[in-house]
Amino acid sequence: MKRIVTLAAFAALAVASSAQAQSIRVPVAGKSAQQVHADIVMAARSVCHRATADESLMLDAYTRCLSATVKASVAQLGDPQVAQLSNTRVVQR
Repeated sequence: MKRIVTLAAFAALAVASSAQAQSIRVPVAGKSAQQVHADIVMAARSVCHRATADESLMLDAYTRCLSATVKASVAQLGDPQVAQLSNTRVVQR
């Protein structure tokens, strides 16, 4: 597993009116898949909150941003256990 995953909420993907990207580095070394997934989601929430703060439809933009950021971060990490956990949590929602 990689040691660090960088989350980037790209406004072009999740928020139409802003082209600026926010990012947070999430250390993953020595953590379980559950801990890594929880850290990714928590960091994505923070990034997306900042990225969508000025949106008129903030909740919709935030939801899209969160989903896209978690999906991209899990893909970047490339860990099958975290990916499976992420897919299971999406199905449960």
